[in-house]
Amino acid sequence: MKAILIDDERNALLQLKWLLENEPELDIVGAYQSAEEALVHLSRERVQLVFLDIEMSGMSGLEAAEAIYALDGEVRIVFVTAFSSYALEAFRVSALDYVMKPIDPARFAITLERVRQSVTITAAPPPAETKADVRPVLKMFGQLSVGPPGGGTVKWRTLKSKELFAYLLEHRGVWMSRDVLLEEIWPAFDLDKALVHLHTAVYQIRRMLRETGIDAVLDYSLESYCLQGAGLETDAERFQQAAAEAAHGQLALAEAARAWELYAGHYLDKEDYDWSKPRRERLLQGYVAITLQLVAGERAAGASQSALRRAGRACGMHPYSERLAKEHLACLADVGDAEQLRRSYAAFCDLYEEEWGTEPSADYRAYGRQLIDRFE
Repeated sequence: MKAILIDDERNALLQLKWLLENEPELDIVGAYQSAEEALVHLSRERVQLVFLDIEMSGMSGLEAAEAIYALDGEVRIVFVTAFSSYALEAFRVSALDYVMKPIDPARFAITLERVRQSVTITAAPPPAETKADVRPVLKMFGQLSVGPPGGGTVKWRTLKSKELFAYLLEHRGVWMSRDVLLEEIWPAFDLDKALVHLHTAVYQIRRMLRETGIDAVLDYSLESYCLQGAGLETDAERFQQAAAEAAHGQLALAEAARAWELYAGHYLDKEDYDWSKPRRERLLQGYVAITLQLVAGERAAGASQSALRRAGRACGMHPYSERLAKEHLACLADVGDAEQLRRSYAAFCDLYEEEWGTEPSADYRAYGRQLIDRFE
């Protein structure tokens, strides 16, 4: 197994190299006092194991780890650290192991055994029946749900790793700076702790992508991250494409109906992420537009009951929309349900009064009374 060593302290680097010289499974192919030099090596030659100091001048060990994972997501990293103990558990999540300086030979032997076990587990071929033959499903209406092939949903190790994935998924294909991610996802943490959580969440996301077979990568470069790949299409993205076509009059009714069914709840509504609200509103307006197109088409085709059910469900999704409320009244008039027409008109007026202390627009009031008068 090829390995490289990275430590900006020459004596520490020599000690580490001396401890590893008699390990028959390891082939030390490089020892570097800067992460930048090591990354040049790794860009040319793949290795299986990296021993990496955390506290280094220039690029830190944590930053180097992200750059290493970006080059090769399968590489194993062992941190060599004198870092404060509060972060050690986080490092153990995002690396194969860690050893403390000065290195204790007995503890180092445990680390090497973990390396051997990791190699054995990785080398074992997966059972043939586990090969994915169905694309994973990514849903963002209602809440974020990642469905691996074969059923079930991903169980997130932390809520923040789930939120980071959702944020990167919303900004799919866009390079997001580390500072922006820290501000959006961990605004209440000091910088050191926020960085630990960021690196841990990034590792968990990369592991999730591998385990679910999603055709995507989380890249790192110049202190920025980018989630990209062909396997990242979500229900929200498909719906948004349909809404854009509908806005230009280019969406057939059959396609509109399929898109409408995708809207199973507001965008990330159950997650309550503040940063998701602008897109939630845009998608909701798209839902209103597609609903109005479908209801108009069904009414024109004489499918009054279907139009009524669709308008009623949409009013439940967006109870404050006058456009939907008017269409719902029209559908009730079409089926001749005068009593429900009166109740729905009065309920919408009451809702405005309770929420804002005012009445709906004069246009809505005139339209509703006109329909009610037909049955007087």
